[in-house]
Amino acid sequence: MGTDETNKTENNQAQLEASFGMALVDALPVICFSISIAMIASLYDSAVFLIGALLCIIAGLGKVLWKLILAAAHKDIQLLYRQFHYLMPGGFVLILLSLIISRPSLSELWKNISSFPCNILFLLAIVGFAVMGILGAKMDSTSKRANWIEQLVNLAAQLCILFGVLMIWYASDYYRADAEVTEYLESSSSVEVIEIDNGLYFDGAGEDNAIIFYPGAKVEYTAYAPLMMKLAENGVDCFLLEMPYNMAIFGINRADDVMEEYDYEHWYIAGHSLGGAMAASYAAGNTDKLDGVILLAAYATKDLGDLAVLSIYGSNDGVLSMEKVETGRAYSTNYTEICIEGGCHAWFGYYGEQDGDGTASISREEQWQQTVDAVLEVVG
Repeated sequence: MGTDETNKTENNQAQLEASFGMALVDALPVICFSISIAMIASLYDSAVFLIGALLCIIAGLGKVLWKLILAAAHKDIQLLYRQFHYLMPGGFVLILLSLIISRPSLSELWKNISSFPCNILFLLAIVGFAVMGILGAKMDSTSKRANWIEQLVNLAAQLCILFGVLMIWYASDYYRADAEVTEYLESSSSVEVIEIDNGLYFDGAGEDNAIIFYPGAKVEYTAYAPLMMKLAENGVDCFLLEMPYNMAIFGINRADDVMEEYDYEHWYIAGHSLGGAMAASYAAGNTDKLDGVILLAAYATKDLGDLAVLSIYGSNDGVLSMEKVETGRAYSTNYTEICIEGGCHAWFGYYGEQDGDGTASISREEQWQQTVDAVLEVVG
């Protein structure tokens, strides 16, 4: 009997001896993989990728079905077993081909994959697959114990990938900046717009005061360019920071990098909605570095001491919790609160209407101007 036939016989014998429960455990990593690849396909507009993903899913589920039938009914349907060795490699080849063809459109996907915590999850998955390879080479393939260990490691690795993909999929649904924002991303006669690591620097005529701005949750950071431009035009330079997955909670300390690289006499940190809450949290742990906090439709959750705190919100805001605003007042001994009559939650940025928000009775431009006027009273 040849080596291939011997391996096949040993493999089938191991499956015949395996329990139905073991076959179900073997199915879990395949299910996790199928969900992950299907979610990526839904985000990635490529027919080639989709075909490749479908081939991989069919291959994985076919092998699962083979194992289940073999364990439950002791019937070895070789077609279900053999198809895996053709469809799975073929699917991966198509996926790789699609990535090569459309590499430029993957920049945002790669940015999410390489950001914390997804990078940790995918690194753990790679380690898991490496461990599987070592186990496969060192352990007895006919051993039930070896099969259990290998599949549990595989499951852990696939779960890491699934959680990472879920995060990327969730983050992909966000509010995009309106097209009109483009004009605020270009330098003007009075403000130079400079790309920096993780954001934009609005460098105006001011030399002493600077604001570091954290965008709202699931809002494209460039949506706040108009407000930053207007502040810079009035002598307050601004650093508009992009956040991982458009969530400031994953980039709460990004202000550190800005303050280490640039030299201003007075630093202020600001943010909108969740970005404001994260800015306040950062400020609570760095009161010695800052002169004040500016909260746009946001609130503090930690003690800010005697830092100057400016809270601004619109009277028609349907998103902001006024109970939490009231609670947040107690965290500062130097607190100023301004309600913009007719303003709403989304009008601090330029990204359209927000779910759950009220209807503004003033224009965005008017809300921006009132915001700038209020900020200049504190910063100027």
